[in-house]
Amino acid sequence: MKKLLVLFCIAALIPIFSCKKDKDSDASSFDNKAFVEEIFKAGMSWNTQTKALKAYYPINIPVDNTVTSTEGGNIHVLGSVTGTMQLDDHTQAVLGGTMLIGLTETINDYTLTSNGKTYVVNGAPHISLAGTFTLQPGGTTFGTTSNMVIGGGLHITGPNYDKTVSMEITININTNGTGGTVSGAIDGKGVYYTI
Repeated sequence: MKKLLVLFCIAALIPIFSCKKDKDSDASSFDNKAFVEEIFKAGMSWNTQTKALKAYYPINIPVDNTVTSTEGGNIHVLGSVTGTMQLDDHTQAVLGGTMLIGLTETINDYTLTSNGKTYVVNGAPHISLAGTFTLQPGGTTFGTTSNMVIGGGLHITGPNYDKTVSMEITININTNGTGGTVSGAIDGKGVYYTI
């Protein structure tokens, strides 16, 4: 079971934002993929502490975490992880299950450096993450229906850069949880790629 919880922590997420231009900007200077990964990591921060799974379920884990940038600012993550887990009563082996993640990320002056330039990101007003994870027997792999939907808005400012970004993307997660296929739209432009 500990493997399952670690797996959620290391799952890497999504990239790319195409953005609506608010002011003159250098569109190639901000690394959208890197910040999407920060959003994902903050969303998975609910599982940074080892938790003992009990022989009964449902699962109901409240989430209230703040992830800070080493350069300043933070992402406040609020929501819950719910679901059900099936265990073998004799061996405690995971027979399967489903976990649902519903989170809101409020981004406050989150500062990062991209391509040698410093940017500040704020929610416009926030990012929502909703995920469904179908656990396979053993609890270390996901079923093909596992996915995460990320939507909302960001406001990014930096040197000659001022953009508001809206997104609605879905990540169909690989069975090992380390990546997947990203599809959807960012500011009305279709995206499709593998991470």
